[in-house]
Amino acid sequence: MPNNISEKAEKACSGCGACSSICPENAIQLKIDDIGFVTASVNESVCIDCGLCKKVCYRFNDIASESAVSLYDSSLFALQSSNGDIVKKCSSGGVAHAIAEEVLAQGGAAVGVAYRYEDNTAIHRIIENAEELSELDGSKYIQSNPHDAFAEAVKQALSDHTKQFAVFGTPCQIAGLNKVLRQKKIREQFLLTEIFCHGVPSYLLWENEVERISKKLGTNHFDSLVFRFKRYDWHSYYLRAEANGKTFYGARERELFWQVYFENILLGDACYSCEARKEKSCADLRIGDFWGRRFQDRTDGVSAVFACTEMGKAFINHLIDREKLTRFECSDAAEMLSAQNMGGYQNIELHTRAKNKLRNTSDIIVAVRYYRSYLPLKQKMKRYVLSASNLLPGGIRTKLRKVNSGHQLK
Repeated sequence: MPNNISEKAEKACSGCGACSSICPENAIQLKIDDIGFVTASVNESVCIDCGLCKKVCYRFNDIASESAVSLYDSSLFALQSSNGDIVKKCSSGGVAHAIAEEVLAQGGAAVGVAYRYEDNTAIHRIIENAEELSELDGSKYIQSNPHDAFAEAVKQALSDHTKQFAVFGTPCQIAGLNKVLRQKKIREQFLLTEIFCHGVPSYLLWENEVERISKKLGTNHFDSLVFRFKRYDWHSYYLRAEANGKTFYGARERELFWQVYFENILLGDACYSCEARKEKSCADLRIGDFWGRRFQDRTDGVSAVFACTEMGKAFINHLIDREKLTRFECSDAAEMLSAQNMGGYQNIELHTRAKNKLRNTSDIIVAVRYYRSYLPLKQKMKRYVLSASNLLPGGIRTKLRKVNSGHQLK
């Protein structure tokens, strides 16, 4: 078999970008496949069989490597940006913005996810000035292509060993990049921050949502898009799009995009067996919403931050000391993690059948209906109740969700 990732592996490709970032011949590209997921493909005519891709690919290596740390052994912070405007526009407490802003102030660069309006996809970008940092604000609930940004960041770090980078991504992306950086011996130049990850949906689902929004606004060229807009407060999930002087709000209870995402329907194959999103971390920091009873009455947003390395802990304490971050009292890791989706997923066999239905029909609606038709009665009833709640005013729905905030992502 070829000595590259074309070889069959037990695990599915997550499109993390590690292989394409380290390939010396640019033989590996990340592309959206036939069912809407970013995956790696190899140009065999260019490949020199150096084997570097397999050394950094988690499909051939244990994600819980010697550099991985348990979240239960990490330092937990409950934090919020001290800038109220930043908290308002970010999905949670604005901690990622504060981290990126500080690295830029120190002469470094931030690498995070931006929405590309020309083709309605998400990509990683390298930001080197504060004026462009807002492009990285807010979670993008679709899969990002990190190749160009990761490869360029590695190239810059190798040419300038004094330059520092703050990189943000999903756990698989950060775990893959961590392996690349260690292979290149430049890990200390990077502050790696991963998010608590639910998994990524198919771009076919997002294309369906874009089509729906476009009909409402009269165009698919949006002026602005916020995936998780705090229309009522931190606990509400509203997608907001603006174009032609019009504004569209898509509530979690109403939009098929949100419904399918939270029902775990047709996530990427790699998401269902992903170890990177669980207890072990290869990052310096893991951040996410501090769900649970402790902050359920707050309307603005509080971020949970696990400092998994001494570098991560020192950086967070530095931001607290400089009053860039406000720290709240919190308990232990067990309390916070109990409200996160840290376990595995159910209905794996049904997912496989629905995925095959999607591949055969290229119709996301047909695949979703097929999946839902075979769900257990209890799960069907839960979906019906959620749909029925759409009849309630948005503010009341938000108050009800706050009461159940400790379980909303399970």
